[in-house]
Amino acid sequence: LVARVYESKAEFRSALQHEKEGYTIYKNQLGEHHEKTKESSEYLKYLTQQAVALQRTMNEIYKNGSNANIMPLKFTAPSMASVLEQLNIINGILFIPLSQKDLENLKAEVQRRQQ
Repeated sequence: LVARVYESKAEFRSALQHEKEGYTIYKNQLGEHHEKTKESSEYLKYLTQQAVALQRTMNEIYKNGSNANIMPLKFTAPSMASVLEQLNIINGILFIPLSQKDLENLKAEVQRRQQ
């Protein structure tokens, strides 16, 4: 989440730093093959590409001045699901996915306790 804030400000070094920290935590806690670790790795690649594009643009401006051809930067807008997930994590809310069988067992247990 912090990396995305820095990305939106085109502060890619800070964004990369924070996302690298997140990636390290995911990798150490969840392993390399977890969805969050892979997602973080992809986002690191994206941030690196954006940082390179920004640096190329800045080099073009320094080289050619006001005649430089400036390409607009692309910013990723996080999905609503991603935003809600981050807010839940920040607020200590953890969702545990349940199978249909788990839900049926839970309903049966609730009904049994109510009787």
